[in-house]
Amino acid sequence: MADTGTVSTSNGSTKEHDGSFTAKTYKRRWWILLVFSFNNCVQNAMYNTWPPVADALQIGFGWSDSFSAVMLLMYCTAGIIGTFPVMYSIDNIGVRHGMVLSTAVSVLCSALWLVGLPLRQTWLLALGSFLNGLGSTVTSSLPTVISTSWFSVSERTTATSIASMGYLGAAVAFFAGPYISGANVTASEVINKDTLPTEFVDQLQNGVLNILYFMTALTVVGFWFTIIYFPSQPPQCPSKAQTHPRESFWPGMKHLLSNSHFWKLTLAYNLPNSIFNSWIPFCSVSFRSLGVDEVTSGWIGFSALLISSLLSIPISWIADRFKRKLKLFLQLANGLALALYLILALIQRGCISISDHQLSIAVLYILSIGAATCINGFIPIYYELASECAFPVDESLACALLSTLNNVFGVVFFLLLLIPALALDSEWMMWTCVGACALAVPLLFFMKENYYRLDVDTACTQTDEEYRAVAS
Repeated sequence: MADTGTVSTSNGSTKEHDGSFTAKTYKRRWWILLVFSFNNCVQNAMYNTWPPVADALQIGFGWSDSFSAVMLLMYCTAGIIGTFPVMYSIDNIGVRHGMVLSTAVSVLCSALWLVGLPLRQTWLLALGSFLNGLGSTVTSSLPTVISTSWFSVSERTTATSIASMGYLGAAVAFFAGPYISGANVTASEVINKDTLPTEFVDQLQNGVLNILYFMTALTVVGFWFTIIYFPSQPPQCPSKAQTHPRESFWPGMKHLLSNSHFWKLTLAYNLPNSIFNSWIPFCSVSFRSLGVDEVTSGWIGFSALLISSLLSIPISWIADRFKRKLKLFLQLANGLALALYLILALIQRGCISISDHQLSIAVLYILSIGAATCINGFIPIYYELASECAFPVDESLACALLSTLNNVFGVVFFLLLLIPALALDSEWMMWTCVGACALAVPLLFFMKENYYRLDVDTACTQTDEEYRAVAS
């Protein structure tokens, strides 16, 4: 083994990687991972607050499906505008201060929602969603930073999977929507909303407000967890790759923009992932044409996001044992997702007919959960492979670029929802998912996988100039 090591400065950071090196992990890493993952889940739950109760909003407040689209549009727009300024700031103020600011902004978002909903001030609600999008730029960009800073090489992908389990929060929102609000709205009630009794409408309005109280409680808990203990880095590094000097913000950005293989991977990740996770909050709208009520659609969305988030852990654990086969994992998952999306689209189109209603519901469950697992269950592997491909660029910058492009595609999707003709016909959503997975096939095929960071951890030596030469 090569004779490599570190020299620690007074603030615990590591500058050198020559000499003898001893990796060290700390039990407190699990607290750091728990707090980070919890806040990531909370911000994703807030992102998915409005679409699962779209029918209740129509009846209780007179707001169409476009309202939910605008709320998600504000979230994604904030992500596009704020990601790189926020990452540049964190590069100077540290991860702890970035997380404190992120969670504080989430609390402010929930406060604006609590004020805006009773007053029916949609601009306050939209501003809150924008702030939540700004806060989430931190948690969406730092999963691999947390795993690399605190966890050993053998735990890294698994830790990334737990850190990036934000969609578990979106699953909670599917549950919170119909059940905390008590809004069990059927498709027929939406059609006949003008004839419903006033007591039922009042119940829906109070139910939606209860959801916001629930979200506020979660944001406050996440904020205090972060305040209690969340250092920027451990006293000693857990791996040699963490001791390797990273490129600063602007040189790193220039490196990424010229890295063709990184861009192929970025597009292959964002096309299916962004389209699917933009569609899943509106699955109640999409499945409405199949006679599926809002509560059942909520359970389908909840199950899909919950199971896919939980399965990402064993999937990542297996990937940790096959660290140089990550591209193969992604190709298999994308191919299966394409097949599942195609079946869903054909069912919605009517090309595949299932006469028994209960059987059709079961099929929707299976296909949605399978597609979600193939997309969201493999997010940590995309993050890890992107970090490997971008090295020695800082992991936060690589993931920030992934997150920004994800928001760009999300904005395009939600803008399409604002077109009246497309808002009335939801079939295009599923075919967009099919097309996104189909486009990812050649991108993954021609993308060259590189494991620069892993080479450092396994004592393979290359200079930064050699990394850049191979990457370009």
